[in-house]
Parts: sequence; C-alpha cells; structure tokens
Amino acid sequence: MHQTTQPVISISDVFGPDTPISPIISDEVRDILFVVLVQVIQFIIATFGIFSNVINVIVYAKMGYSETSSITLTALAVVDIIASAWLLLMSVGYRPMYDGTGIPPLLLTLTHVASTFSNAVLGYGSWITAIISVERCLCIVYPMKIKSIFTVRRVLLLLMIILSLQLCGVFPTYATMQVGYAKSPDTNKTTLVVTWTEYSLYVESTTLFATLTVPSLVCFTIVVICTTFLVIKLSQTAKWRKTTTNTGSKQDGTISSKEIRVARTVVFICTIYIFCFAPNIFTITAMAMLPNFHQTDPYLGNLTAVCFMIAYPMQSVSSAVNIFVYLRMSTKYRETFCRLFCIGKFKEKSMTPTPGKADFGDS
Repeated sequence: MHQTTQPVISISDVFGPDTPISPIISDEVRDILFVVLVQVIQFIIATFGIFSNVINVIVYAKMGYSETSSITLTALAVVDIIASAWLLLMSVGYRPMYDGTGIPPLLLTLTHVASTFSNAVLGYGSWITAIISVERCLCIVYPMKIKSIFTVRRVLLLLMIILSLQLCGVFPTYATMQVGYAKSPDTNKTTLVVTWTEYSLYVESTTLFATLTVPSLVCFTIVVICTTFLVIKLSQTAKWRKTTTNTGSKQDGTISSKEIRVARTVVFICTIYIFCFAPNIFTITAMAMLPNFHQTDPYLGNLTAVCFMIAYPMQSVSSAVNIFVYLRMSTKYRETFCRLFCIGKFKEKSMTPTPGKADFGDS
C-alpha cells in the first residue's frame, strides 16, 4: 500500500510567501517586558537567591551530613546557586532584540554558551527534588524501614550517578561549538565569538530535551504520584486510628497530626516547584514540538521571547524561596541559623519552634 506523509506547514504557507508578517507581540511590548521582568525582577530575585542558598550551604554544613536529608538539601542549594548565577548573568547579558545578524555582544555569547550547562544543572535539581519527595513519602509510610532504604552512602552514590549522566548530556552540544575571535564592523574591535556546525541546532535541541525537559516532566510525575499516595495513606491511617484507639489516648492523635503536617509540607514544597517550573517546561516543550516556535521566527519569535521572560523569573523564585521553607519547617535549621546569624532576643522570641509542629528536614 502506498503511504503518504503529511507536509509540514510553515508560517509562510499560511500567510503566503510575499505577505509581510507582523509579529504576534510587537517589539515595543517585548522590550518593555524584558526590562521589567528580566533586567529588574529577575536580577533582584537571582541576586537574593545566590546569597540565600550560600546561607543554606553554610547552615547544612554546620549541621553535618550524618542524615540523608542534609545531603540532598545541600545538593539542592548548590544547584540553586548555579541556577541563580546563570539567571543573574542572563538578566545582564540576554538580548531578545538581537536579530542574529552581525557579531553578537560578548555577554550574550557567554549567556548562550552557559545555558547548556545551566539547563543540565536545573535538570539535576529536578531529580534531587524527586528524591527528597520519595524519601519523605517513604519516611512517613514506612518509618521503621526508611533508615535501611535511604542510607547516606546510597544517597551519595545515587546523586553522583545522576550528576554524571546529566553532565554527559552536555558534551555533544559543546562538541559542536567552535570558539574564535572576530572583528566587529561597527566598533572595529575584536571580540570572542562562538560558531556552530550545521548539526548544532539539532544537537542543542536534543540535549535540551534530554537534560532538562525529560527530567523535569518525569520528576513532576514522580512528585505528584508520591504526594498523592502519601496524602491518601495518611488519611486512611488517621481514620483507622480514630476508630480503633481509646478516647483517652493522646499519643496516637499527636503522631497522626504530625504526619499530616509533614504531608502538607511536602505538598507545599512540590506545589512551589511545579508552579515555578511549569512555564519553563511549557516553553521548552513547545520549542521542541513546534518548528516555528523559536526566537528567530518573524511571527512567533517575540512570543517565544516573552514566554522565556516569564519562565526565568519564576525559575529564580523557586531557587530563592527555599530558605523561607527551611526556616518555617525545620527546627534544627532554625536553631543552627540563629546560632550563626541571629542575636539574643530575636533568637528566643522570633525563632522559637511551635510545639507539635512537624519538622521537615530533620531526619
């Protein structure tokens, strides 16, 4: 049987080859959003994210790494430092108005070159978030077995394996890059430029999909499944204890209450992660599936740029807010933080843990 293939429809096929194409979002609107979202908001949040996660690393180093939670949360803080540093560089060097002709600015070149490594690191952060969710889920569901399942050595080995795989994914993209120098006809100055081979666009898209999009989507699924299972399991356990325990038993009620609070903490953390990363995943997936959804397209180029302008500040928020989650949810983190950075009465009054509060991050 003869098999026919569907032709790929481009923008020029819809409007006609001689019809002038106006972008769906004007250059003026794009430039205004760029200044507000990227150069101002993202710059401020990314700067705070670097300092807050340096504090996280210092605090967890002071707490020690005898528990798996300290290891995974420290690894997540290091990932957030790298992500925030790249987002800070992008807020200074990213130029959506660059049309791809001539010699690009040096900061724009460095931003593009660093994006491959940064995306791989962000994908690694998604895996860490999934590991934290799974560990916390099993800690509540199987409290007597969790220590034998998630040992310090196993968690370290798992993190190293995933990191190695993520970093291996960036090598094909860098292998197609060629670094050299060129003289700008506008300024008559020699500057560093990066050129690519004919396969670079395909390799870069594949690498991006493998190191960021796939890990994020897979980890989203893992986090949602683990959180849903945890909430259902705790609800069933609470109902069973309520029907089988005596009225005067206070211990079971207290334990059930703490477990429910831990479940709510996991849901809260996962919600922040999904909410902040969803715009970026949507944009990257659209670029992989829609051939015209890229920044050089005359019709959808500005829309693609605006999607990234929304996605990256949201991503910087995810990297910056963790310190508030730890201060709110972890007694040990609060105590260590206060010993390192707080003074006297503020330590006693403002940071005193609430009795009966669940203690996320303290295994």
